[in-house]
Amino acid sequence: MEKRRFLLTFGRNLDHSNIDYLVKSRLSKYKGGIQKDYFNPILHKGADVILNYQIIDTNFDRTSSKYYLDDYHVTEAQKNGFLLTLKKLKGTHVLCDPRVQGHAFCVVEGIEYSFYVYRSLEGQEYRFPQYYSDDCHADPIVHRQLHKMPEEEQYLQFPSDWSREVKDEITIRWINRLISMK
Repeated sequence: MEKRRFLLTFGRNLDHSNIDYLVKSRLSKYKGGIQKDYFNPILHKGADVILNYQIIDTNFDRTSSKYYLDDYHVTEAQKNGFLLTLKKLKGTHVLCDPRVQGHAFCVVEGIEYSFYVYRSLEGQEYRFPQYYSDDCHADPIVHRQLHKMPEEEQYLQFPSDWSREVKDEITIRWINRLISMK
C-alpha cells in the first residue's frame, strides 16, 4: 500500500469538463488495470506510485465517482504536476489514506442516512452524504435540502482520532440541521 496514493476532489458544481481534460491529458496514458493487485500493487516500469482519483460533487445532479476504480502508474513528479494543475480548478483536493475508505450510517427519525468516509493523510475524516442510499427515504431529503447549506458545510470534517460516538453525534446534529433547513 505504500506505493498507492489516493487523491480526492470534492465540492459543489465542480468543473467536470476541465477535470476530465486533465485526467485525459495527464493521466490516461499511464492507466493500468482496474484496481489490479490493490493491496500489493506492481508498478509499471518507470512509475513511482499508483494514483487513484475520486471526485465527489455535492450537487447530486452532476457526475461523481468517475475515476475511482482506475489505477494510474505515475512518477512523483507527474502526480505532483497533476495535483498542482488540479488546484487551479474549483474544489478541495486532498490526499487521503487509500486504506481508509468506507461508509458511515446514522439513523434519525427512523430513516438511515449513509455517508462516504475518507481519511486525509493529515488525519482529518471527511463524511459526504451518499445519494442513492439503501434507505430510499433519505434520498429525497438529502437531495432537496443539501444545496441550501453553505458549500463548506455540505460535508463533515473532523479529526479522525475522535471516537465513533462523537463523530456519530456530530453527524446526527448535521442531519437534523439538514432536515430543518427552510
